[in-house]
Amino acid sequence: MPVVSTIKEKCRRCYTCVRTCPAKAIKVEEGQAKVVKERCIACGSCLKVCRQEAKAVRDSTSAVKDLFWNNDRVIACLAPSFPAAFPQAKPGQVISAVRALGFQEAMEVAFGADLVARAHARWARKNGHKLFISSPCPALVLYIKKYFPPLITNLAPIVSPMVAMGRVIKWSYGPAAKVVFVGPCIAKKAEIDDPEVSGDVDAV
Repeated sequence: MPVVSTIKEKCRRCYTCVRTCPAKAIKVEEGQAKVVKERCIACGSCLKVCRQEAKAVRDSTSAVKDLFWNNDRVIACLAPSFPAAFPQAKPGQVISAVRALGFQEAMEVAFGADLVARAHARWARKNGHKLFISSPCPALVLYIKKYFPPLITNLAPIVSPMVAMGRVIKWSYGPAAKVVFVGPCIAKKAEIDDPEVSGDVDAV
């Protein structure tokens, strides 16, 4: 299932999404704007500009519920931005609420970001002569892989904080533990589809 798709009955043929998409991943088919999965980088630009709310993001709710049914250890990883997403609550209250939903633990991906920052520093020291691209943004990484393949070798070979945190959890709790990332980034849903990091994070 694609990360972003068009809700046909809501699409009013304004084509704002077609003009806005940085990856030219939306085509007009039978008078409607259709997201081309193979070209989409899941950046979310089309969702922001669609006044008809005719774009849908892949819903992982049922997949996460299935994890609860079938596993004892389901751990939530909260994006570092979570305090800003819930300004009416203290961070500790958000974590308590996440645990009340059924997650065994709630962990901050900020720890994964620290690990990744150290890895980038080591990489830069060893490869200071080389121009490299350092970004945890899966939309940017997808854009390079799909549209500028000659630059792939310039991508620093370091995973994102989300993936790093998933690996830490699987190492600490065992491979049977299930990891669910909770955050505002749509492209994270595409990131876990990448075979290179398959299984490190189970749902977004």
